Amino acid sequence: MYFKKTAKHVGEPMSHLESIASSAVRAAIKVKASVIICFTSSGRAARLIAKYRPTMPALSVVIPRLKTNQLKWSFSGAFEARKSLIVRGLFPMLADPRHAAESTSATK
Repeated sequence: MYFKKTAKHVGEPMSHLESIASSAVRAAIKVKASVIICFTSSGRAARLIAKYRPTMPALSVVIPRLKTNQLKWSFSGAFEARKSLIVRGLFPMLADPRHAAESTSATK
């Protein structure tokens, strides 16, 4: 019921990201999924999914990005995961940044 009210309130035309988030929640409700898993780097998609208040929990896997300022290397993503803690129904996790490098080197 909340999904229908929120979808009417957003109105037409929806942005592409908003449309994907609402469709994901609607599909999860129809198939009676037990959890929604969202891979994100900024947390925006996960917040949009939580906006439609799905009946199941939404798991947000934040993928860290490697940044440099020519002198120092750093990973971003911990702040985005912490920021997602205040969103209702969203459970953030920070992905392991080494996992992607291990999988690509193993396939070569």
